[in-house]
Amino acid sequence: MKFSIITITYNRAHLIAQTIDSVLNQTYQNYELIIVDDDSTDNTEAVVNTYQNENPNKIKYIKTNRLGAPSKLRNIGLKAAKGDIISVLDSDDLWLEEKLEEMHAIFSKHNDVNFIMHNLQRFSEIDRLNKPYYNFKTSFYKDIMQELLMCKILAFPVFSMRISLLDEIGFFDEEIVEGQHDYYLKVASKHKVFYLNKPLTLMRRHKGNYTKSYDVIHCLDAIKSYDKLYHLKKLDLKQYKVASNFMNFKIANFYYQNNEKENARIYIKHILSNSSFLDRWYIRANRLMLKNQMNERFSI
Repeated sequence: MKFSIITITYNRAHLIAQTIDSVLNQTYQNYELIIVDDDSTDNTEAVVNTYQNENPNKIKYIKTNRLGAPSKLRNIGLKAAKGDIISVLDSDDLWLEEKLEEMHAIFSKHNDVNFIMHNLQRFSEIDRLNKPYYNFKTSFYKDIMQELLMCKILAFPVFSMRISLLDEIGFFDEEIVEGQHDYYLKVASKHKVFYLNKPLTLMRRHKGNYTKSYDVIHCLDAIKSYDKLYHLKKLDLKQYKVASNFMNFKIANFYYQNNEKENARIYIKHILSNSSFLDRWYIRANRLMLKNQMNERFSI
Protein backbone atom coordinates (compact mmCIF):
# COMPACT_ATOMS: atom_id res chain seq x y z
CA MET A 1 0.00 0.00 0.00
CA LYS A 2 1.57 3.25 -1.17
CA PHE A 3 0.68 6.72 0.12
CA SER A 4 0.68 9.85 -2.02
CA ILE A 5 1.16 12.86 0.24
CA ILE A 6 -0.01 16.18 -1.20
CA THR A 7 1.66 19.31 0.16
CA ILE A 8 0.93 22.73 -1.30
CA THR A 9 3.21 25.63 -0.46
CA TYR A 10 3.93 29.29 -1.03
CA ASN A 11 6.94 31.12 0.43
CA ARG A 12 7.59 28.58 3.17
CA ALA A 13 11.37 28.31 2.84
CA HIS A 14 11.75 28.91 6.59
CA LEU A 15 9.31 26.13 7.53
CA ILE A 16 9.04 23.50 4.83
CA ALA A 17 12.24 21.67 5.82
CA GLN A 18 10.64 20.71 9.14
CA THR A 19 7.55 19.50 7.30
CA ILE A 20 9.58 17.37 4.91
CA ASP A 21 11.64 15.95 7.77
CA SER A 22 8.45 14.86 9.53
CA VAL A 23 7.55 12.83 6.42
CA LEU A 24 11.01 11.35 5.92
CA ASN A 25 10.99 10.24 9.56
CA GLN A 26 7.82 8.15 9.18
CA THR A 27 8.01 4.59 10.48
CA TYR A 28 6.03 3.49 7.39
CA GLN A 29 8.15 4.26 4.33
CA ASN A 30 6.09 3.32 1.26
CA TYR A 31 5.08 6.78 0.08
CA GLU A 32 5.67 9.62 -2.34
CA LEU A 33 5.66 13.26 -1.24
CA ILE A 34 4.26 15.57 -3.94
CA ILE A 35 5.04 19.24 -3.26
CA VAL A 36 3.10 21.74 -5.37
CA ASP A 37 4.69 25.19 -5.19
CA ASP A 38 2.47 28.17 -6.03
CA ASP A 39 5.35 30.12 -7.63
CA SER A 40 7.17 30.97 -4.40
CA THR A 41 9.41 34.03 -4.54
CA ASP A 42 11.60 33.07 -1.60
CA ASN A 43 14.05 30.18 -1.26
CA THR A 44 11.40 27.43 -1.12
CA GLU A 45 12.45 25.82 -4.41
CA ALA A 46 16.10 25.56 -3.35
CA VAL A 47 15.16 23.99 -0.01
CA VAL A 48 12.91 21.42 -1.68
CA ASN A 49 15.45 20.66 -4.40
CA THR A 50 18.06 19.82 -1.77
CA TYR A 51 15.73 17.23 -0.26
CA GLN A 52 14.67 15.98 -3.68
CA ASN A 53 18.26 15.38 -4.75
CA GLU A 54 18.82 13.34 -1.60
CA ASN A 55 15.52 11.45 -1.93
CA PRO A 56 14.75 11.25 -5.67
CA ASN A 57 12.36 8.31 -5.29
CA LYS A 58 10.44 9.90 -2.44
CA ILE A 59 9.88 13.53 -3.41
CA LYS A 60 8.24 15.09 -6.45
CA TYR A 61 8.35 18.86 -6.93
CA ILE A 62 5.90 20.75 -9.14
CA LYS A 63 6.16 24.53 -9.53
CA THR A 64 3.18 26.35 -11.02
CA ASN A 65 2.45 29.85 -12.17
CA ARG A 66 0.89 31.84 -9.34
CA LEU A 67 -2.66 30.56 -8.80
CA GLY A 68 -3.46 31.63 -5.25
CA ALA A 69 -6.11 28.92 -5.01
CA PRO A 70 -5.50 25.95 -2.69
CA SER A 71 -8.17 23.85 -4.41
CA LYS A 72 -6.46 24.17 -7.79
CA LEU A 73 -3.06 23.41 -6.29
CA ARG A 74 -4.30 20.31 -4.47
CA ASN A 75 -5.90 19.07 -7.69
CA ILE A 76 -2.55 19.38 -9.45
CA GLY A 77 -1.07 17.18 -6.74
CA LEU A 78 -3.93 14.69 -6.93
CA LYS A 79 -3.52 14.31 -10.69
CA ALA A 80 0.17 13.52 -10.20
CA ALA A 81 -0.47 10.92 -7.48
CA LYS A 82 0.53 7.30 -8.14
CA GLY A 83 -0.28 5.79 -4.75
CA ASP A 84 -3.20 3.83 -3.33
CA ILE A 85 -3.94 6.28 -0.51
CA ILE A 86 -4.06 10.08 -0.60
CA SER A 87 -2.93 12.04 2.47
CA VAL A 88 -2.60 15.80 2.83
CA LEU A 89 -0.06 17.80 4.82
CA ASP A 90 0.22 21.59 4.82
CA SER A 91 3.71 23.00 4.39
CA ASP A 92 3.84 24.56 7.85
CA ASP A 93 2.53 21.54 9.77
CA LEU A 94 4.20 18.38 11.08
CA TRP A 95 3.35 14.70 11.36
CA LEU A 96 4.18 12.44 14.26
CA GLU A 97 6.39 9.61 13.03
CA GLU A 98 3.67 6.94 13.38
CA LYS A 99 1.08 8.82 11.30
CA LEU A 100 1.31 6.72 8.11
CA GLU A 101 1.71 3.48 10.03
CA GLU A 102 -1.55 4.18 11.88
CA MET A 103 -3.35 4.97 8.61
CA HIS A 104 -1.95 1.85 6.94
CA ALA A 105 -3.15 -0.34 9.83
CA ILE A 106 -6.74 0.93 9.58
CA PHE A 107 -7.00 0.71 5.80
CA SER A 108 -5.48 -2.79 5.84
CA LYS A 109 -7.83 -4.06 8.55
CA HIS A 110 -11.05 -2.43 7.31
CA ASN A 111 -11.72 -2.84 3.61
CA ASP A 112 -14.96 -0.86 3.91
CA VAL A 113 -13.20 2.25 5.26
CA ASN A 114 -12.46 4.77 2.51
CA PHE A 115 -11.85 7.99 4.43
CA ILE A 116 -10.00 8.52 7.72
CA MET A 117 -9.51 11.65 9.79
CA HIS A 118 -7.76 11.93 13.14
CA ASN A 119 -7.15 14.30 16.01
CA LEU A 120 -4.47 16.99 16.09
CA GLN A 121 -2.62 19.31 18.41
CA ARG A 122 -1.79 22.96 17.86
CA PHE A 123 1.70 24.31 18.44
CA SER A 124 3.66 27.53 18.11
CA GLU A 125 7.32 28.43 17.99
CA ILE A 126 7.17 28.84 21.75
CA ASP A 127 5.30 25.78 22.94
CA ARG A 128 3.08 22.84 22.08
CA LEU A 129 -0.52 22.83 23.24
CA ASN A 130 -0.88 19.41 24.83
CA LYS A 131 -4.67 19.30 24.70
CA PRO A 132 -5.98 17.52 21.56
CA TYR A 133 -8.06 19.81 19.35
CA TYR A 134 -11.18 17.64 19.12
CA ASN A 135 -12.85 16.61 22.37
CA PHE A 136 -14.27 13.29 21.17
CA LYS A 137 -13.58 10.64 23.80
CA THR A 138 -13.19 7.66 21.49
CA SER A 139 -12.57 6.71 17.89
CA PHE A 140 -15.63 6.05 15.73
CA TYR A 141 -16.85 5.03 12.29
CA LYS A 142 -20.08 6.80 11.40
CA ASP A 143 -21.93 9.45 9.42
CA ILE A 144 -20.44 12.84 10.37
CA MET A 145 -22.65 15.13 8.28
CA GLN A 146 -24.35 16.78 11.28
CA GLU A 147 -21.01 17.37 13.01
CA LEU A 148 -19.69 19.07 9.87
CA LEU A 149 -22.79 21.22 9.41
CA MET A 150 -22.52 22.57 12.95
CA CYS A 151 -18.72 22.89 12.90
CA LYS A 152 -18.17 20.26 15.57
CA ILE A 153 -15.69 18.85 13.06
CA LEU A 154 -13.57 21.35 11.15
CA ALA A 155 -12.09 20.32 7.85
CA PHE A 156 -8.43 20.56 8.74
CA PRO A 157 -5.89 18.78 6.51
CA VAL A 158 -5.84 15.65 8.68
CA PHE A 159 -7.45 13.18 6.32
CA SER A 160 -6.37 10.17 4.29
CA MET A 161 -8.53 8.48 1.65
CA ARG A 162 -8.40 5.68 -0.85
CA ILE A 163 -7.55 7.06 -4.28
CA SER A 164 -10.52 5.14 -5.66
CA LEU A 165 -12.77 7.77 -4.05
CA LEU A 166 -11.68 10.21 -6.75
CA ASP A 167 -13.73 8.24 -9.28
CA GLU A 168 -16.84 8.70 -7.16
CA ILE A 169 -16.34 12.03 -5.37
CA GLY A 170 -14.13 13.76 -7.90
CA PHE A 171 -11.50 16.42 -7.32
CA PHE A 172 -11.66 19.61 -5.26
CA ASP A 173 -14.16 22.17 -6.53
CA GLU A 174 -11.97 24.90 -8.02
CA GLU A 175 -14.76 27.47 -7.71
CA ILE A 176 -14.29 27.26 -3.95
CA VAL A 177 -11.11 28.91 -2.69
CA GLU A 178 -10.02 26.53 0.06
CA GLY A 179 -12.17 23.52 -0.74
CA GLN A 180 -11.46 21.25 2.23
CA HIS A 181 -14.80 21.80 3.98
CA ASP A 182 -16.58 21.22 0.68
CA TYR A 183 -14.67 17.98 0.12
CA TYR A 184 -15.43 16.68 3.60
CA LEU A 185 -19.12 17.38 2.99
CA LYS A 186 -19.09 15.60 -0.37
CA VAL A 187 -17.50 12.54 1.19
CA ALA A 188 -19.79 12.61 4.23
CA SER A 189 -22.87 12.82 1.99
CA LYS A 190 -22.01 9.36 0.60
CA HIS A 191 -19.76 7.59 3.10
CA LYS A 192 -19.22 7.03 6.78
CA VAL A 193 -15.93 8.40 8.08
CA PHE A 194 -13.44 6.67 10.37
CA TYR A 195 -12.20 9.02 13.09
CA LEU A 196 -9.05 8.00 14.97
CA ASN A 197 -8.85 9.71 18.34
CA LYS A 198 -5.09 10.20 18.27
CA PRO A 199 -3.34 13.53 17.60
CA LEU A 200 -1.06 12.55 14.71
CA THR A 201 -0.66 16.02 13.19
CA LEU A 202 0.88 19.09 14.81
CA MET A 203 -0.77 22.18 13.33
CA ARG A 204 1.34 25.29 13.55
CA ARG A 205 -0.10 28.51 14.94
CA HIS A 206 1.63 31.62 13.67
CA LYS A 207 0.73 34.99 12.24
CA GLY A 208 1.25 33.90 8.66
CA ASN A 209 -1.29 31.11 8.41
CA TYR A 210 -4.47 32.45 10.01
CA THR A 211 -6.44 35.67 10.18
CA LYS A 212 -10.08 36.31 11.00
CA SER A 213 -10.62 37.60 7.46
CA TYR A 214 -9.47 34.21 6.18
CA ASP A 215 -12.09 32.66 8.45
CA VAL A 216 -14.70 34.65 6.50
CA ILE A 217 -13.46 33.01 3.30
CA HIS A 218 -13.93 29.59 4.91
CA CYS A 219 -17.46 30.52 5.99
CA LEU A 220 -18.41 31.76 2.52
CA ASP A 221 -16.96 28.58 1.02
CA ALA A 222 -19.05 26.54 3.45
CA ILE A 223 -22.24 28.35 2.41
CA LYS A 224 -21.47 27.60 -1.25
CA SER A 225 -21.06 23.95 -0.29
CA TYR A 226 -24.42 23.92 1.50
CA ASP A 227 -26.04 25.45 -1.59
CA LYS A 228 -24.68 22.63 -3.74
CA LEU A 229 -25.70 19.89 -1.33
CA TYR A 230 -29.20 21.32 -0.93
CA HIS A 231 -29.78 21.42 -4.68
CA LEU A 232 -28.45 17.86 -4.93
CA LYS A 233 -31.01 16.93 -2.22
CA LYS A 234 -28.26 15.84 0.17
CA LEU A 235 -29.55 18.36 2.74
CA ASP A 236 -33.15 19.06 3.60
CA LEU A 237 -34.39 22.65 3.91
CA LYS A 238 -34.07 22.77 7.68
CA GLN A 239 -30.48 21.49 7.63
CA TYR A 240 -29.59 23.95 4.88
CA LYS A 241 -31.05 26.98 6.66
CA VAL A 242 -29.58 26.17 10.07
CA ALA A 243 -26.09 25.45 8.70
CA SER A 244 -26.07 28.53 6.44
CA ASN A 245 -27.20 30.81 9.24
CA PHE A 246 -24.54 29.40 11.54
CA MET A 247 -21.95 30.61 9.03
CA ASN A 248 -23.77 33.90 8.40
CA PHE A 249 -23.63 34.63 12.11
CA LYS A 250 -19.89 33.96 12.24
CA ILE A 251 -19.36 36.37 9.34
CA ALA A 252 -21.60 39.04 10.89
CA ASN A 253 -19.72 38.72 14.16
CA PHE A 254 -16.38 39.16 12.37
CA TYR A 255 -17.53 42.36 10.69
CA TYR A 256 -19.00 43.72 13.91
CA GLN A 257 -15.78 43.04 15.82
CA ASN A 258 -13.91 44.97 13.13
CA ASN A 259 -16.37 47.88 13.34
CA GLU A 260 -17.81 47.20 9.87
CA LYS A 261 -21.44 47.42 10.94
CA GLU A 262 -22.90 47.87 7.47
CA ASN A 263 -21.31 44.61 6.32
CA ALA A 264 -22.47 42.98 9.54
CA ARG A 265 -26.04 44.09 8.84
CA ILE A 266 -25.99 42.33 5.47
CA TYR A 267 -25.37 38.97 7.10
CA ILE A 268 -27.75 39.69 9.98
CA LYS A 269 -30.45 40.23 7.37
CA HIS A 270 -29.61 36.87 5.82
CA ILE A 271 -30.22 35.26 9.21
CA LEU A 272 -33.45 37.11 9.84
CA SER A 273 -34.84 36.34 6.39
CA ASN A 274 -34.38 32.64 7.10
CA SER A 275 -35.48 32.71 10.74
CA SER A 276 -38.89 31.17 10.16
CA PHE A 277 -37.17 27.94 9.17
CA LEU A 278 -35.12 27.66 12.35
CA ASP A 279 -35.94 25.73 15.48
CA ARG A 280 -37.31 27.76 18.38
CA TRP A 281 -34.17 27.24 20.46
CA TYR A 282 -31.99 28.51 17.66
CA ILE A 283 -34.11 31.64 17.20
CA ARG A 284 -33.91 32.47 20.91
CA ALA A 285 -30.16 31.84 21.01
CA ASN A 286 -29.48 33.99 17.98
CA ARG A 287 -31.75 36.80 19.20
CA LEU A 288 -29.78 37.00 22.43
CA MET A 289 -26.41 36.78 20.68
CA LEU A 290 -27.34 39.35 18.05
CA LYS A 291 -28.56 41.85 20.63
CA ASN A 292 -25.44 41.39 22.71
CA GLN A 293 -23.10 41.64 19.73
CA MET A 294 -24.83 44.41 17.80
CA ASN A 295 -26.32 46.25 20.81
CA GLU A 296 -29.46 46.85 18.81
CA ARG A 297 -33.00 45.52 18.61
CA PHE A 298 -33.94 43.08 15.89
CA SER A 299 -37.46 41.86 15.40
CA ILE A 300 -37.45 38.09 14.89
